[in-house]
Amino acid sequence: MNYYIVIGLLNTSMSAIFGAALFAIWRQNRRYPYIAAFSISYAVRSICFGIFYFAFALENPVIRFSANIFLMLAMLLLSVGLSRRRNQRPRYVPLGIIAALSLAFLFYKQFVDANLLARVIVLNFGLATVGFLMLSDVGRSGKRTPVEQVLFGLTLVSCVGFLLRPLFLIASGPDGQRFEGSYWLVVSISDALICAMTAVGIFAVIANDVMDGIRSEAEIDALSGLLNRRGFEPRALDALTRPTHGMPAAIILSDLDHFKSINDRFGHGCGDRIIRGFAEVLKEQASSDAIMARLGGEEFAILLPPGKGFTAQRLAEEARAAFKEMAPRIVAGAATPTASFGIALAREHDSIETLMERADRALYQAKGDGRDCVRVME
Repeated sequence: MNYYIVIGLLNTSMSAIFGAALFAIWRQNRRYPYIAAFSISYAVRSICFGIFYFAFALENPVIRFSANIFLMLAMLLLSVGLSRRRNQRPRYVPLGIIAALSLAFLFYKQFVDANLLARVIVLNFGLATVGFLMLSDVGRSGKRTPVEQVLFGLTLVSCVGFLLRPLFLIASGPDGQRFEGSYWLVVSISDALICAMTAVGIFAVIANDVMDGIRSEAEIDALSGLLNRRGFEPRALDALTRPTHGMPAAIILSDLDHFKSINDRFGHGCGDRIIRGFAEVLKEQASSDAIMARLGGEEFAILLPPGKGFTAQRLAEEARAAFKEMAPRIVAGAATPTASFGIALAREHDSIETLMERADRALYQAKGDGRDCVRVME
């Protein structure tokens, strides 16, 4: 069987299958746009090897050069998808430079000073360089998940594979068409392995991201966008176990005043708008490391980590005032929603239960003192 038939059947069909599978996954999980980039990469890869088949069969250098363009583009799309997955801006400038230099040299050695060995070295070196950029993207995170470590290892193996390909060409020595056919047969098989290994890593990463998304959705309150109790308590407990160095954590409990009567008078749609509005106020006022939750009904909680506990009263007062100011814009008519706050600073060996119990007593005191106020449990 000729090597170009192997390329046409094995590499083209394998890339097409992986591309179709990734597209189907993206259709069901469109909140992960990086999957689309991976899918397009494999689709482009399939086109590339389809073009290679005709290039070899027709012995056409123009078509062969076009196939190399698609091969480089497929690798660039993998890098873009990986950056998008980590919410990082793809490295368009270095990627563009690598692609431009590689393809320019390929063009020169294809049509001006024909040299197969030089083309093989430059193309594989360019692909490996893009792969090393992908490795640096994965390695930017100091703490990689197990699936990211798998992807890191498989990408590293792929880069090594690109760098080893020219060695086969050099070791074989020039031997006309038979030599080139042997080289491209090795390339087609090795590329099929690289394609499959990369796909394994990609599918593992996607599966992990989807599962994390499901777990995250189970811990998020749909109405407010804050954590629910299930998501709040383990995160709050983790924050409480950190060393304080004399800078305690604090918890703020808040309750929307007369919320049941507002619901009864103006309907649940009005109540939902109030909850969403109050949640937005908390998000705007709290720092990024605050752990916020809607515990249920009209009750909310904010855990300020060690080092931020002494800012709790200021935060609560600002949130109370901001909500009171914006409330008339949330609810038209006679409803004037306000909120009460209770604060407790963490003590040594406090559990989340004992800390919340003290904050709840402070909140009860705020309710007794006329509501729309902040109280701190000493």
